[in-house]
Amino acid sequence: MNASVKPAFPPAFPPVETLVPHAAPMLLIDRILAADAESLTAEVRITKNSLFFTPMHGVPAYVGIEYIAQSVAAYSGWRAQSAAPGTAPKIGYLLGTRKMTMACDGFADGDVLVIHVQNIFEDGEMGVFDGEVRKGDETLVTARINVYQPNDAASVSASETPTSNQETTKP
Repeated sequence: MNASVKPAFPPAFPPVETLVPHAAPMLLIDRILAADAESLTAEVRITKNSLFFTPMHGVPAYVGIEYIAQSVAAYSGWRAQSAAPGTAPKIGYLLGTRKMTMACDGFADGDVLVIHVQNIFEDGEMGVFDGEVRKGDETLVTARINVYQPNDAASVSASETPTSNQETTKP
């Protein structure tokens, strides 16, 4: 095949649930659109069944930080699976945010949001990412987040971390 010929379809990405250590209903992003060594782009479609949706207000804009954090988790899971297929996603922690801005009060039924995260800094278990939530050409939420992902999950006390995601799957 000629190297200058582009594939007819973009590369397929694994299902989000194989990349993020969350289960429904807490798994909030729907799919991965693109990823590379330094960034990932994901998508979420807002519906009346979306977690945190209320009929009068939709999903509050501050939930955008969780969309960003879950996109970072997907980035980590995608990198791990790219290096070693079948690798289970590792637990990580959102430590905080800086410079978060919200240009709206919330997301409405029918909105299709694109979340982009960019790896700014990594030092072992610590990381810093810039993230944004967009609807079309409009940037709705931006944040710089600090994350922690222990190399050895056993080093985190069992009292600090659930041993499974079972509690997130209960209705």
